Amino acid sequence: MKKKLAGTVSFALAAALSLGVCVSAFVSDGTNNNVTTSNLPDSADNAVLNWATRICDPNDPDDLNAWMKLPSPVTLIGDDIVFVSGDKLMRMNKETGVIDSVVGQRAGTNGYSTVQPVTYADGMIFSAFNGGVQAFDADTLESLWVYKDELGGQGICPVYYNDGCIYTGFWSSETGTANYVCMDVKDEDTTKTDEAKSAKWTYTNVGGFYWAGAYATDKFIVVGSDNGTKDNSPSKVHTFDKKTGKVIDSKEAVGDIRSSVSYDKDTDAYYFTTKGGYLYKAEINADGKFTKLDSIALGGASTSTPTILNGRAYVGYGAFDQNSGIAVIDLDSFEIAYTAKTKGYPQNSGLGVVNEDGYNYVYFTENRDGGPISYVKDKKGVTKVLDPQIIGDKEYAPAIFTPTGAQSQYAVADLVADENGTIYFKNDSGYIMAVGSEVEKLVTENAKTVCKEGEKYPADGIKVYAVLKNGVKKDVTKDVTIDDSKLEKDDDFVTVTYKYGMYRDKTVSGGANKTGVAVDPVETTIDIAVLSAEDYDEVTAVEKTIAGLGEITLDSENDVKAARADYDALGDLKKYVENYDVLKAAEEKLEKLKAPSSSEVSESEVTSSVSSSEASSETGSSESSVTSSVAAVPSTSSAETSSVAGSTSSAADTSSAASSSSKAANNASSANPKTGTVAGVCVAGLALLAGGALTVSKKRK
Repeated sequence: MKKKLAGTVSFALAAALSLGVCVSAFVSDGTNNNVTTSNLPDSADNAVLNWATRICDPNDPDDLNAWMKLPSPVTLIGDDIVFVSGDKLMRMNKETGVIDSVVGQRAGTNGYSTVQPVTYADGMIFSAFNGGVQAFDADTLESLWVYKDELGGQGICPVYYNDGCIYTGFWSSETGTANYVCMDVKDEDTTKTDEAKSAKWTYTNVGGFYWAGAYATDKFIVVGSDNGTKDNSPSKVHTFDKKTGKVIDSKEAVGDIRSSVSYDKDTDAYYFTTKGGYLYKAEINADGKFTKLDSIALGGASTSTPTILNGRAYVGYGAFDQNSGIAVIDLDSFEIAYTAKTKGYPQNSGLGVVNEDGYNYVYFTENRDGGPISYVKDKKGVTKVLDPQIIGDKEYAPAIFTPTGAQSQYAVADLVADENGTIYFKNDSGYIMAVGSEVEKLVTENAKTVCKEGEKYPADGIKVYAVLKNGVKKDVTKDVTIDDSKLEKDDDFVTVTYKYGMYRDKTVSGGANKTGVAVDPVETTIDIAVLSAEDYDEVTAVEKTIAGLGEITLDSENDVKAARADYDALGDLKKYVENYDVLKAAEEKLEKLKAPSSSEVSESEVTSSVSSSEASSETGSSESSVTSSVAAVPSTSSAETSSVAGSTSSAADTSSAASSSSKAANNASSANPKTGTVAGVCVAGLALLAGGALTVSKKRK
């Protein structure tokens, strides 16, 4: 029997949409346009490799199948990074890189480096394998159903979700025959983990489908295909009826289409690239018929799904170790604005963002050994590479990070980013890596500032935060360690240190980045006073008395006075009491409770007031005098006031105003005082990462 949870994991993505894929990108708006709203690092000087976790060693001499276990490109689902490795579906914590012990068993495997990331939708995770597709429960990672295609082939296309169905394709060879398929995602038999899923429809193509991802509208899907030859003869881009799989229309394009189709609502057009070296712009009517197809020669082959941002398109192009770069296309003129050279072939989709400076930043990996994360800084009107790296006599795209040492390898996977602006990716080294914003400062809250001689610094209750250069504030309290040495009388501060990150790039004016630069620890200090044991105990006793006052009522008067007496008796030690403001608030509250107000007039006073008013009336006193006397009693209604005061409208108005004033006074006096100790505000820590430690040590000034 399948184990099903009542609820699913809370996911950061919009329901039913997938994230980054190997050479195309699915994001929360469903357009295949890999754009985030997070504030990403905008320079190598504020980006750090937070952690790197090796999933497998492709050069392990004892494992002949190690290359088959390389991790897939990653997908972010809530706080988890989800990926496949060999025949396992796995996940890890995105803050630490620690792998979860729960794994899913896959029904098949993929060839190395060609596997796509998993797709999340409807509480399920979908993963293609060679010859099929499998669905997993997103909570338990248990299998739900398995689809096996009758023609088989490598499962190397993105799995695209739309409106309760998934779409993907298979590839067997340059000239082989393979299917593009659609299937309903519903788990019809919840008692089986290997339930056989059938396709709703299939479409067979000579050449199959390689890295080709679909885009769906309400009526149709758009997807490209291989051409069934080994040259750049025409391939086809198709529109299919979503429900039946019937071909609505087709157009020819030069070379295999090995990108996903992205859609831009501003131009109301569809964009894709080809290995023949072209960027295509297609206009399609509501019925799925092509009305226009334009193209631009890029100067090199492309498998990069176009990233569209603020009227510009960004694609990688080139070949291995030659004529490679990032093309920036202005969509108004549909012309190349400029190109940024790269040393490696950017085969993935660009990860785009508009940062705080108003520029588009679009990031690519380079498919070469030690391939960096390169980027362009761009906006409308820019016609050249900004902040380039100068290598020899050539300008290249700047880079924010370069894997070195054990992490150095070829890279083709897309980049994905979380809400903190951390970028996650994998390369052929077998590592999954997290590159985040540098820590600008550390902040502590609830830090103890008065300490006892002969004891360690009391860190219980302290909260430690890292403030990143991109403005994000992260709670990093866990795994704090404190110097075990005993505090001495002349210690006047403690140092909070976090050893975060592994290494980074550093920009060099007029040259290439310096790579593999060690990350320095971040520190801050907490000012403290170290008291003798006797003095500390006296101060602590008074703090406990004050903290124990609780809710202040008239019955609290003796307790408040006793707390004041204990505080005053401290003499010069009074300045070390950290919750003195709680005592002050209690005294102020008590005074308000004791002060008479109009609402506290007794019944006898009301009677006396009314009687006096009546007597005055009999002896000829003015009516306004009577009204004034009665209006001071807020518990008397307007009708009652009118009766006693001689039924004048001015009396009723005055009574209402007095009543409102009295109520406001009562509400103010009943406000709860601030209770508990008040902590000193200081500075401390960064996200606890694998291999890192947050350390608190003491020093003397």
